[in-house]
Amino acid sequence: MMPFDRMPSISLGLIVPVGADYDSHHHWPNDAGIWHASVRFDAGGSWGHIQGEPAALRELGAALMRAADQADTAATGAPVLVEGVPG
Repeated sequence: MMPFDRMPSISLGLIVPVGADYDSHHHWPNDAGIWHASVRFDAGGSWGHIQGEPAALRELGAALMRAADQADTAATGAPVLVEGVPG
């Protein structure tokens, strides 16, 4: 039997096409006064949002940039220089 985990979790895959509409103007403080933000996307009838503290969203953005750079490298065979990473 799987042990109880107090942290809810979900596995999710998103496929967002080029040209999806992004709305990033939502931000608010939670009950503890910590600011959060969200990015909503609309991909032609399908939509969703990602929300969290600003630092978490920046980490996600950096990971997405690395993933895109790696895909570009694989597609072209040319190395992509990433700031702060020896090439």
